[in-house]
Amino acid sequence: MWSFLALAQVPIGVNLPEGSALSLSAEEVLFNLAQAPFPPPSFPYAYSPTSPSGPLTLSLFSNVEGGWALEVLADPLVAEGGKLLSPSQLEVRVNGGPWMPLGPRMVLLTGNGPTAGYQRHLLEFRLVLTGQEAPGVYRGSLVFSLSRL
Repeated sequence: MWSFLALAQVPIGVNLPEGSALSLSAEEVLFNLAQAPFPPPSFPYAYSPTSPSGPLTLSLFSNVEGGWALEVLADPLVAEGGKLLSPSQLEVRVNGGPWMPLGPRMVLLTGNGPTAGYQRHLLEFRLVLTGQEAPGVYRGSLVFSLSRL
């Protein structure tokens, strides 16, 4: 039989802040149509990116209580001389779902409560040309944000 000669106790506290994180597996999505069959056999025609060659992985973490949404903000693609491609000519699909044209702002994913670690989602992009686009090197950006509902 054991007998205790002394006992000590210490209080413990944990301060766990709210947090969220987003990361993408690529820094750029590039459509280099000089490396693709152009012009295509018919219009409208959807091109896959030349870089990256496969889907992007989006990693998402949140420990926020309640609802949250992952949104993407899409700027028009602009070339020299003010030539524009609408963001809706870029289409995205999440985890193999349906293709959706990007608008100026759209919700890609929603959730409720903490994500129980990192969620990984596959994002695929394509560029849809109508045949009315002017030649040029177009640049734009996509901004992903995670916010409370």
